[in-house]
Amino acid sequence: MKKSSKPAIFLIITLLLIVTVFALVSVGLKLKYEQFVLQKDKAEKIYKSESQKKIKLTAEYQTVTSEERIVAVAKADLGMIRNIEAPLIIKYENQKMESLTQTLEEMYE
Repeated sequence: MKKSSKPAIFLIITLLLIVTVFALVSVGLKLKYEQFVLQKDKAEKIYKSESQKKIKLTAEYQTVTSEERIVAVAKADLGMIRNIEAPLIIKYENQKMESLTQTLEEMYE
């Protein structure tokens, strides 16, 4: 009996096909991985720049809202002056307040 070379050729072609598929899949995965790494690096750069912008804005906000700055602008641009007098304090007796409240209630009944 003569052995046919068809099964051997079929086996070799199948193995070459499998190796080719694995090679193509690995190259595709590597390219996709590199693409994701580039996207990650780009996102990190954007994050760092936005973080720096936030820090700058926070510092500018603190500068603008500081009491010294507000007082200086109020004096220079608006011509305002600081109130030096102590605030007015009103004292009252609880009994007088109750009697006045009672008198008012009687008047409006």
